[in-house]
Amino acid sequence: MWIILAFLCGLSLDLVWTRCINDVTAKRPISAANMSVLIYLCTLVSTMLIVDQYVIACASYALGGWVGTYIAVRRKK
Repeated sequence: MWIILAFLCGLSLDLVWTRCINDVTAKRPISAANMSVLIYLCTLVSTMLIVDQYVIACASYALGGWVGTYIAVRRKK
């Protein structure tokens, strides 16, 4: 079960990463920021396994990723 989940997370991560790069290149800040959140969500499985207060950690991680990507792409315009 864990091997399948790890495979699907890796597969999803690569697909979303490619889409995020395309959105950044096309200067679409909202779409790029949304893809960035999906990148973070693909890594949350490991965070949930090693952090005691994973809900707060995951929410903070995702929000920071969205804001960071949005600012980075928005400044490129």
